[in-house]
Amino acid sequence: TGAKVTVDLLDPLTFAGLLVGSMLPYWFSAMTMKSVGKAANEMVIEIKRQFDANPNLLIPNHPDRPDYDRCIKISTDASLREMIAPGALVMFAPIVAGVVFGTKSVTGLLAGGIASGVQMAVSASNTGGAWDNAKKYISKGAMDELIGQLEPETVDGTGKVQTKKSQIFKAAVTGDTVGDPLKDTSGPALNILMKLMAIISVVFAELFMAVNQGGGLIGPYVAAAPKVATAAELLLMNTVAMPAAAPAVVGSAVAGPTTIFAVFVGGALLGMGALAAGQRAAKPSASTIKSVSLTEPLLVARAAGIESTPFQGAARPAAC
Repeated sequence: TGAKVTVDLLDPLTFAGLLVGSMLPYWFSAMTMKSVGKAANEMVIEIKRQFDANPNLLIPNHPDRPDYDRCIKISTDASLREMIAPGALVMFAPIVAGVVFGTKSVTGLLAGGIASGVQMAVSASNTGGAWDNAKKYISKGAMDELIGQLEPETVDGTGKVQTKKSQIFKAAVTGDTVGDPLKDTSGPALNILMKLMAIISVVFAELFMAVNQGGGLIGPYVAAAPKVATAAELLLMNTVAMPAAAPAVVGSAVAGPTTIFAVFVGGALLGMGALAAGQRAAKPSASTIKSVSLTEPLLVARAAGIESTPFQGAARPAAC
């Protein structure tokens, strides 16, 4: 329309959108991190199943080959299935905010998502890279001297430090397990979150304005109240020689108690939905239920014991 539009962060609807938008990158990152863990768990279960079914796979240069196609299918299926919920979160958040709470809520949502998403992406990339590089740093033996002093049991008879048997290395592996999805999944994906939310808002801007002229479904229930002018507005009024008797009131509608109540109700519903989704995600999946055998130690390659063992289906080797 060509009219000058300003965003007031002190407006209740805008401020509520700002809070929700600031929360979205953390919710999105948690969902992607959990998805990586679930996919990795499915892969571990499948690999252990193949080792249990055919112990000859543990023998170097044995003609029996693993079922690589099955592992690839697990990875590709998980990459598509696990991104449905994060994608829906990013796409529906601005639409719900715009249709229900109006354009003011969308402006706050985008501002909060960008401000929080930028620092979250930088933090995830840097911390994930630090954890990953720490494991590589320890693996190449840079801390062998310290490991030998703190954990003398890792030093063999020749005086060489068995780095991978140390607790320091195991801690680094744990950090790398978290760092890899941080720097390779959650960090880069936040760029998509920020851009897609903005594009969705632009595409559906006409729809938002069609709902009560941008006021959203709660527009008719928002109380109109006079807004007392700020110090800057009073100074501007004096500059243009406004009569002294004129009241220092700007005739714009602001949200009243009804709007604030609606915002809190919406926030409560969103919180309960997130809690329900979290509890549902915490339930053991079908793949986890089938992984009861993971409580047992994985097979250890002992060529002397299984080199001559023929393939016997699901039978386990005697020497483990």
